[in-house]
Amino acid sequence: MEGYNRAPLFRIRIGALMNRKKKINQTLKSKAKKANAKLQSSNKPKYIAKADRAAEADSESHAVDAAVVNSVTLDSESAES
Repeated sequence: MEGYNRAPLFRIRIGALMNRKKKINQTLKSKAKKANAKLQSSNKPKYIAKADRAAEADSESHAVDAAVVNSVTLDSESAES
């Protein structure tokens, strides 16, 4: 038993302790980074789906068509009078 060396066991324990500290620090840093990212505001415009854009364009063109039809009927009525 005199020749028994404890050094490898000691290194394993310190290595495990360092890995645990590293993991804890890594987790805390990532949480802080995510919290900071939530506080930042973005200047990017909100995304509008392609289907919504198409529906909006259709409704606008339909409204314009209706306005043109109304103006044409009003002009024809005034011309008849």
